[in-house]
Amino acid sequence: MSSVNAQDFPTRPIRMIVPFNPGASVDTIARYMAQLMAKRLNQPIVVENKPGANAAIAAQAVANAPADGYTLFFASDSALVLNGLLYKKLGYNADRDFAAVALAANVPLVLLVNASLPVNNLQEFIAYGKAHPGKLNYSSTGTGGAFHLAGEMFAQGTGIDMTHVPYTGGAPAIQALLGGQVQVMFGIVGSSLPYVKSGKLKALALVTKEPVNVLPNVPTLKDVGYPGLEAMVRYGMVARKSTPPEVLAVLNDAANYALSDPGYKERFLGEAYLVPAPHKPSQFDQILAEDKGRWSAVIKAKNITLE
Repeated sequence: MSSVNAQDFPTRPIRMIVPFNPGASVDTIARYMAQLMAKRLNQPIVVENKPGANAAIAAQAVANAPADGYTLFFASDSALVLNGLLYKKLGYNADRDFAAVALAANVPLVLLVNASLPVNNLQEFIAYGKAHPGKLNYSSTGTGGAFHLAGEMFAQGTGIDMTHVPYTGGAPAIQALLGGQVQVMFGIVGSSLPYVKSGKLKALALVTKEPVNVLPNVPTLKDVGYPGLEAMVRYGMVARKSTPPEVLAVLNDAANYALSDPGYKERFLGEAYLVPAPHKPSQFDQILAEDKGRWSAVIKAKNITLE
Protein backbone atom coordinates (compact mmCIF):
# COMPACT_ATOMS: atom_id res chain seq x y z
CA MET A 1 0.00 0.00 0.00
CA SER A 2 1.47 3.34 -0.99
CA SER A 3 1.70 6.24 1.43
CA VAL A 4 -0.94 8.07 -0.64
CA ASN A 5 -3.39 5.21 -0.28
CA ALA A 6 -2.51 4.87 3.39
CA GLN A 7 -3.48 8.50 3.92
CA ASP A 8 -6.90 7.79 2.37
CA PHE A 9 -7.49 4.75 4.58
CA PRO A 10 -10.13 3.38 4.95
CA THR A 11 -12.08 3.47 1.70
CA ARG A 12 -14.05 0.25 2.21
CA PRO A 13 -15.39 -1.96 5.02
CA ILE A 14 -12.99 -3.56 7.50
CA ARG A 15 -13.13 -7.12 8.79
CA MET A 16 -12.59 -7.84 12.48
CA ILE A 17 -11.96 -11.53 13.13
CA VAL A 18 -12.77 -12.88 16.59
CA PRO A 19 -11.60 -16.37 17.68
CA PHE A 20 -14.68 -17.08 19.79
CA ASN A 21 -18.34 -17.88 19.23
CA PRO A 22 -20.93 -15.09 19.01
CA GLY A 23 -22.01 -14.00 22.47
CA ALA A 24 -18.73 -14.82 24.19
CA SER A 25 -17.24 -12.06 26.34
CA VAL A 26 -14.48 -11.26 23.85
CA ASP A 27 -17.01 -11.21 21.01
CA THR A 28 -19.24 -8.78 22.93
CA ILE A 29 -16.35 -6.38 23.51
CA ALA A 30 -15.19 -6.64 19.91
CA ARG A 31 -18.63 -5.91 18.48
CA TYR A 32 -19.18 -2.90 20.69
CA MET A 33 -15.74 -1.54 19.85
CA ALA A 34 -16.36 -2.19 16.15
CA GLN A 35 -19.53 -0.07 16.24
CA LEU A 36 -17.73 2.84 17.89
CA MET A 37 -14.67 2.59 15.66
CA ALA A 38 -16.87 2.55 12.57
CA LYS A 39 -18.25 5.96 13.54
CA ARG A 40 -14.76 7.35 13.74
CA LEU A 41 -13.62 5.76 10.47
CA ASN A 42 -16.82 6.39 8.48
CA GLN A 43 -16.67 2.81 7.29
CA PRO A 44 -18.43 -0.29 8.61
CA ILE A 45 -16.48 -2.90 10.56
CA VAL A 46 -17.83 -6.40 10.04
CA VAL A 47 -17.16 -8.88 12.84
CA GLU A 48 -16.45 -12.45 11.72
CA ASN A 49 -16.35 -15.28 14.24
CA LYS A 50 -13.77 -17.99 13.55
CA PRO A 51 -13.60 -20.13 16.71
CA GLY A 52 -11.56 -23.28 17.14
CA ALA A 53 -8.06 -24.66 17.57
CA ASN A 54 -7.31 -22.33 20.50
CA ALA A 55 -7.67 -19.26 18.26
CA ALA A 56 -5.31 -20.65 15.60
CA ILE A 57 -8.00 -20.66 12.88
CA ALA A 58 -8.73 -16.98 13.38
CA ALA A 59 -5.07 -16.11 13.76
CA GLN A 60 -4.13 -17.88 10.54
CA ALA A 61 -6.86 -16.03 8.66
CA VAL A 62 -5.32 -12.72 9.69
CA ALA A 63 -1.76 -13.95 9.12
CA ASN A 64 -2.71 -14.83 5.53
CA ALA A 65 -4.53 -11.55 4.84
CA PRO A 66 -3.00 -8.61 2.95
CA ALA A 67 -1.01 -6.15 5.07
CA ASP A 68 -3.40 -3.29 4.37
CA GLY A 69 -5.30 -2.80 7.63
CA TYR A 70 -8.59 -4.14 6.30
CA THR A 71 -8.37 -7.35 8.36
CA LEU A 72 -8.07 -7.10 12.14
CA PHE A 73 -7.65 -9.78 14.79
CA PHE A 74 -9.36 -9.13 18.12
CA ALA A 75 -8.12 -11.59 20.69
CA SER A 76 -7.04 -12.24 24.25
CA ASP A 77 -3.47 -12.59 25.40
CA SER A 78 -3.81 -16.36 25.05
CA ALA A 79 -3.73 -16.02 21.27
CA LEU A 80 -1.25 -13.14 21.19
CA VAL A 81 1.25 -14.36 23.79
CA LEU A 82 0.57 -17.69 25.49
CA ASN A 83 -0.07 -20.00 22.53
CA GLY A 84 3.37 -19.36 21.13
CA LEU A 85 4.95 -20.31 24.45
CA LEU A 86 2.85 -23.40 25.09
CA TYR A 87 2.36 -25.20 21.77
CA LYS A 88 5.17 -27.09 20.09
CA LYS A 89 3.40 -26.78 16.75
CA LEU A 90 1.36 -23.68 15.95
CA GLY A 91 0.17 -22.51 12.56
CA TYR A 92 1.09 -18.88 13.19
CA ASN A 93 3.73 -16.83 14.96
CA ALA A 94 2.40 -13.74 16.69
CA ASP A 95 5.75 -11.92 16.64
CA ARG A 96 6.28 -12.63 12.94
CA ASP A 97 2.73 -12.30 11.66
CA PHE A 98 1.08 -9.46 13.57
CA ALA A 99 1.48 -5.73 14.14
CA ALA A 100 -0.02 -4.15 17.24
CA VAL A 101 -3.02 -1.87 16.75
CA ALA A 102 -4.51 -1.26 20.19
CA LEU A 103 -4.78 -2.66 23.68
CA ALA A 104 -8.51 -2.76 24.30
CA ALA A 105 -8.82 -3.77 27.94
CA ASN A 106 -7.00 -5.05 30.99
CA VAL A 107 -8.82 -7.49 33.23
CA PRO A 108 -7.46 -7.57 36.80
CA LEU A 109 -7.10 -10.91 38.59
CA VAL A 110 -7.72 -11.47 42.27
CA LEU A 111 -6.62 -14.21 44.67
CA LEU A 112 -9.76 -15.86 45.99
CA VAL A 113 -10.23 -18.50 48.68
CA ASN A 114 -13.20 -20.47 49.93
CA ALA A 115 -14.89 -18.76 52.89
CA SER A 116 -14.26 -21.81 55.09
CA LEU A 117 -10.48 -21.56 54.77
CA PRO A 118 -9.18 -20.30 58.15
CA VAL A 119 -7.34 -17.26 56.77
CA ASN A 120 -8.34 -13.62 56.53
CA ASN A 121 -5.44 -11.98 54.74
CA LEU A 122 -2.53 -12.83 52.47
CA GLN A 123 0.01 -13.25 55.26
CA GLU A 124 -2.21 -15.78 57.01
CA PHE A 125 -2.81 -17.57 53.69
CA ILE A 126 0.91 -17.90 52.95
CA ALA A 127 1.57 -19.13 56.50
CA TYR A 128 -1.25 -21.65 56.15
CA GLY A 129 0.06 -22.85 52.80
CA LYS A 130 3.57 -23.37 54.12
CA ALA A 131 2.22 -25.19 57.17
CA HIS A 132 0.14 -27.48 54.93
CA PRO A 133 2.32 -28.23 51.89
CA GLY A 134 0.43 -29.86 49.03
CA LYS A 135 -2.94 -29.49 50.76
CA LEU A 136 -4.12 -26.45 48.80
CA ASN A 137 -5.77 -27.00 45.42
CA TYR A 138 -6.51 -24.18 43.00
CA SER A 139 -8.89 -24.21 40.06
CA SER A 140 -8.44 -22.63 36.64
CA THR A 141 -10.13 -22.42 33.26
CA GLY A 142 -7.61 -24.86 31.80
CA THR A 143 -3.94 -25.71 31.61
CA GLY A 144 -1.83 -22.92 30.18
CA GLY A 145 -4.39 -20.16 30.66
CA ALA A 146 -3.83 -16.96 32.60
CA PHE A 147 -5.60 -18.30 35.72
CA HIS A 148 -3.35 -21.36 35.78
CA LEU A 149 -0.16 -19.41 35.13
CA ALA A 150 -1.05 -16.79 37.75
CA GLY A 151 -1.29 -19.60 40.28
CA GLU A 152 2.07 -21.05 39.23
CA MET A 153 3.67 -17.61 39.36
CA PHE A 154 2.29 -17.02 42.85
CA ALA A 155 3.43 -20.43 44.09
CA GLN A 156 6.93 -19.87 42.72
CA GLY A 157 7.14 -16.37 44.18
CA THR A 158 5.91 -17.26 47.66
CA GLY A 159 7.24 -20.80 48.05
CA ILE A 160 3.81 -22.34 48.54
CA ASP A 161 3.15 -25.86 47.24
CA MET A 162 -0.29 -25.83 45.57
CA THR A 163 -1.93 -28.33 43.21
CA HIS A 164 -3.49 -27.12 39.98
CA VAL A 165 -6.94 -28.48 39.09
CA PRO A 166 -8.01 -27.45 35.56
CA TYR A 167 -11.68 -27.07 34.58
CA THR A 168 -13.31 -26.43 31.23
CA GLY A 169 -14.21 -22.80 31.82
CA GLY A 170 -14.69 -20.00 34.30
CA ALA A 171 -18.10 -21.10 35.56
CA PRO A 172 -17.12 -24.64 36.63
CA ALA A 173 -13.84 -23.35 38.05
CA ILE A 174 -15.53 -20.87 40.38
CA GLN A 175 -18.28 -23.36 41.26
CA ALA A 176 -15.59 -25.79 42.38
CA LEU A 177 -14.22 -23.07 44.65
CA LEU A 178 -17.66 -22.25 46.02
CA GLY A 179 -18.37 -25.93 46.60
CA GLY A 180 -15.10 -26.58 48.40
CA GLN A 181 -13.69 -29.02 45.84
CA VAL A 182 -10.75 -26.60 45.66
CA GLN A 183 -9.66 -23.97 48.15
CA VAL A 184 -8.09 -21.30 45.91
CA MET A 185 -8.62 -19.59 42.57
CA PHE A 186 -7.03 -16.71 40.70
CA GLY A 187 -10.12 -15.22 39.10
CA ILE A 188 -11.47 -12.19 37.34
CA VAL A 189 -12.61 -9.35 39.57
CA GLY A 190 -15.92 -8.76 37.79
CA SER A 191 -17.26 -12.31 37.84
CA SER A 192 -16.11 -12.99 41.41
CA LEU A 193 -17.32 -9.73 42.93
CA PRO A 194 -20.87 -10.91 43.84
CA TYR A 195 -19.45 -13.90 45.75
CA VAL A 196 -16.99 -11.70 47.62
CA LYS A 197 -19.69 -9.22 48.56
CA SER A 198 -21.99 -12.01 49.78
CA GLY A 199 -19.23 -13.54 51.91
CA LYS A 200 -19.10 -16.82 49.98
CA LEU A 201 -15.53 -16.12 48.92
CA LYS A 202 -12.68 -14.13 50.44
CA ALA A 203 -10.58 -11.84 48.26
CA LEU A 204 -7.07 -11.75 49.72
CA ALA A 205 -4.97 -9.87 47.18
CA LEU A 206 -5.07 -8.29 43.75
CA VAL A 207 -2.65 -9.75 41.23
CA THR A 208 -2.05 -6.36 39.64
CA LYS A 209 0.04 -3.21 40.13
CA GLU A 210 -2.89 -0.92 40.78
CA PRO A 211 -5.72 -1.06 43.34
CA VAL A 212 -9.26 -1.76 42.16
CA ASN A 213 -11.98 0.63 43.32
CA VAL A 214 -14.67 -2.06 43.56
CA LEU A 215 -12.46 -3.92 46.08
CA PRO A 216 -11.14 -0.97 48.11
CA ASN A 217 -9.99 -3.07 51.08
CA VAL A 218 -8.09 -5.65 49.06
CA PRO A 219 -4.36 -4.90 48.73
CA THR A 220 -2.19 -5.64 45.72
CA LEU A 221 0.53 -8.26 46.05
CA LYS A 222 3.03 -5.41 45.77
CA ASP A 223 1.41 -3.68 48.75
CA VAL A 224 2.03 -6.71 50.96
CA GLY A 225 5.61 -7.36 49.98
CA TYR A 226 5.50 -9.27 46.72
CA PRO A 227 6.42 -6.84 43.94
CA GLY A 228 6.73 -8.36 40.49
CA LEU A 229 3.95 -10.88 41.05
CA GLU A 230 1.36 -9.41 38.73
CA ALA A 231 -0.92 -10.73 36.03
CA MET A 232 -3.83 -9.57 33.93
CA VAL A 233 -5.98 -10.98 31.20
CA ARG A 234 -5.70 -8.66 28.21
CA TYR A 235 -7.82 -8.07 25.13
CA GLY A 236 -6.29 -6.37 22.15
CA MET A 237 -6.33 -5.81 18.44
CA VAL A 238 -3.63 -6.57 15.87
CA ALA A 239 -3.29 -6.38 12.10
CA ARG A 240 -1.07 -8.13 9.57
CA LYS A 241 2.64 -7.48 9.95
CA SER A 242 4.00 -4.84 7.56
CA THR A 243 0.74 -2.89 7.59
CA PRO A 244 1.81 0.75 6.94
CA PRO A 245 2.40 2.73 10.14
CA GLU A 246 0.01 5.43 8.86
CA VAL A 247 -2.77 2.85 8.70
CA LEU A 248 -1.97 1.48 12.15
CA ALA A 249 -2.12 5.03 13.49
CA VAL A 250 -5.58 5.58 11.99
CA LEU A 251 -6.85 2.31 13.45
CA ASN A 252 -5.28 3.07 16.81
CA ASP A 253 -6.95 6.49 16.85
CA ALA A 254 -10.33 4.88 16.16
CA ALA A 255 -9.76 2.26 18.86
CA ASN A 256 -8.80 4.85 21.47
CA TYR A 257 -11.84 6.91 20.45
CA ALA A 258 -13.99 3.85 21.22
CA LEU A 259 -12.23 3.17 24.53
CA SER A 260 -12.83 6.77 25.63
CA ASP A 261 -16.54 6.59 24.92
CA PRO A 262 -18.59 6.99 28.13
CA GLY A 263 -20.96 4.22 27.06
CA TYR A 264 -18.11 1.77 26.60
CA LYS A 265 -16.69 2.59 30.00
CA GLU A 266 -20.04 2.35 31.73
CA ARG A 267 -20.95 -0.94 30.12
CA PHE A 268 -17.74 -2.90 30.49
CA LEU A 269 -16.18 -1.29 33.55
CA GLY A 270 -19.48 -1.62 35.35
CA GLU A 271 -20.58 -5.09 34.26
CA ALA A 272 -17.35 -7.07 34.07
CA TYR A 273 -14.67 -4.73 35.34
CA LEU A 274 -12.82 -4.67 32.05
CA VAL A 275 -10.56 -1.64 32.31
CA PRO A 276 -10.28 0.35 29.05
CA ALA A 277 -6.62 0.89 28.22
CA PRO A 278 -5.90 3.42 25.45
CA HIS A 279 -2.32 3.02 24.23
CA LYS A 280 -0.25 3.66 21.14
CA PRO A 281 0.71 0.60 19.06
CA SER A 282 4.32 0.79 20.28
CA GLN A 283 3.13 0.78 23.88
CA PHE A 284 0.92 -2.25 23.24
CA ASP A 285 3.91 -4.01 21.66
CA GLN A 286 5.94 -3.32 24.78
CA ILE A 287 3.21 -4.66 27.06
CA LEU A 288 2.97 -7.88 25.02
CA ALA A 289 6.76 -8.26 25.17
CA GLU A 290 6.73 -7.84 28.95
CA ASP A 291 3.92 -10.39 29.28
CA LYS A 292 5.84 -12.82 27.10
CA GLY A 293 8.91 -12.53 29.28
CA ARG A 294 6.89 -12.99 32.47
CA TRP A 295 4.94 -16.02 31.29
CA SER A 296 7.91 -17.59 29.54
CA ALA A 297 9.76 -17.77 32.86
CA VAL A 298 6.78 -19.38 34.60
CA ILE A 299 6.17 -21.88 31.79
CA LYS A 300 9.83 -22.91 31.57
CA ALA A 301 10.11 -23.35 35.33
CA LYS A 302 7.21 -25.83 35.33
CA ASN A 303 7.88 -27.25 31.86
CA ILE A 304 4.26 -26.64 30.78
CA THR A 305 3.47 -27.67 27.20
CA LEU A 306 0.32 -28.29 25.17
CA GLU A 307 -0.18 -30.43 22.10
